[in-house]
Amino acid sequence: MQSGSYDHTFDMALAASYNAAFINNNGGTPGSAFNARVAGVNSGNAYLNIHTRSFPGGEVRALLVPVPEPGSYALMLAGLGLLVLRRRSLGG
Repeated sequence: MQSGSYDHTFDMALAASYNAAFINNNGGTPGSAFNARVAGVNSGNAYLNIHTRSFPGGEVRALLVPVPEPGSYALMLAGLGLLVLRRRSLGG
């Protein structure tokens, strides 16, 4: 068994970031394929499959899940903090 790492940022506006059949089955453009991918991620039905020469059927497979950006967590924590302070100031 081999191990390693993979680091790549995909430009989802490019047709090369998708399987041609996925584009054709989802509106025919990279933009419509992106919208379908986002809908799939949000519904828990999207995955990534990385193919290599050694494993042309797919070497790395993973389900994709939405992850809130750090700013959302910061806002949520700030809001919770304000609620706690308000409750304390009201004597609750």
